[in-house]
Amino acid sequence: MASIELDIWRGEWGLASIDLECLKVLTYMKFIGVPVKVREASNPFFTPKGTLPVMRDGRTVLTNFEEVVTYLKSLHYSTDVHLNQKQAAEASAFTQYLRDKLYPAYQYAWWVDEKNYGDITRPAYAKALQIPFNFYYPSKYQSSAKAMVDALYGEHTDLKEIEKTIYNEAEKCLKTLSDRLGESEYFFGNRPSSFDATVFAYLAPLVKAPFPNGTLSNHVKGIANLSRFVARISQKNFRNVTDDYNRANCQKQSRGSQSEREAAQFPHETRNKILAAVFAALAMTGYAVANGLFQELKDFEHSQQYNDMFENEEDDN
Repeated sequence: MASIELDIWRGEWGLASIDLECLKVLTYMKFIGVPVKVREASNPFFTPKGTLPVMRDGRTVLTNFEEVVTYLKSLHYSTDVHLNQKQAAEASAFTQYLRDKLYPAYQYAWWVDEKNYGDITRPAYAKALQIPFNFYYPSKYQSSAKAMVDALYGEHTDLKEIEKTIYNEAEKCLKTLSDRLGESEYFFGNRPSSFDATVFAYLAPLVKAPFPNGTLSNHVKGIANLSRFVARISQKNFRNVTDDYNRANCQKQSRGSQSEREAAQFPHETRNKILAAVFAALAMTGYAVANGLFQELKDFEHSQQYNDMFENEEDDN
C-alpha cells in the first residue's frame, strides 16, 4: 500500500472539516487508524468529479464514502468486522433512513436557508477557496441543494411550509437515532462502526456551527445522548482540532474582554483627566489669587496708611 492521501475541505468551529462527506471519510479513517496524509484543498476544480473528498492510494482514486470503506476493507482496515449479519442490515437501513429524512434538512439548513447561507455557509466555503472559485462553488452547491428541495417538494410550494415539513421529518429521524443509541457509547456496542462515522458527520456540524437560524441545530443540541455522542468522538478522535479551536476562542474572548474593559474605562479616564485639569486650573488660579492678595497685604503693612492707622489708635488711647 502506498501512502494514502486525503484531500478535504478545511475545518472551522472545532470541526476537522466543514463538509459532511469529508467528515464521514476522515472520521472513519480515524476509527480504523489507517495511516493517511490529510490535506486541506483550496480548489476542487481538478478533482475527478469536481467535489471533495478525494482519497488517493497510488493509482487508486476514490471520491465517496462507500468506495473508501470498501477499498480499505480490502486492505484489512475495517470497523465493521464486529457487526453480525443483523446489525449490518440494520446499519444499512439506518444509513438510508438518514439519507431520506435527515439529509434534506441538513442541506436546507446549510444551503437553502438564506440567513444561514449568507452568514455561515458561504463565508466558510469562500474562505477555503481561491479566487475566483470562491465566487463559483458556494453558489453552485446552493443551486444543487435548492434543486434537490424543489424535486422533493415542488417548485411552487411555500418555502416556510417546506421548512416546517423538512424539519419535522428530521426531528423524527433524530428521535429514532436517540432511541437506538440509548446510553451506549456507539450504535452497535462499545466499538465504532462506519455507521457511527456517518452519524457523527451529520451531527457534528449541526452542533458546532453557529447558525443564526438554528432550528435544526438547536434540536440536535437538545438531545442529550446525541450531543454526548458528538462530544465523545470529537474528544477521542479530533482532540487536537477541538483543543486548538478552544484555545483560539479563549484568546479571542480574552482580547474582546480586554477591549471591552478599555472601552469601559475610556469615558472614566477621560472624565478623570478633565477633572484633574479643572482642579489644576483652579489650584493655579487660587494660588495666583492668594499670592497676589498676600503681596498686597505685605505692601499694605509697609505703607504709610498702615502706620497712620496704628498711630491714630495710640492717640485715641
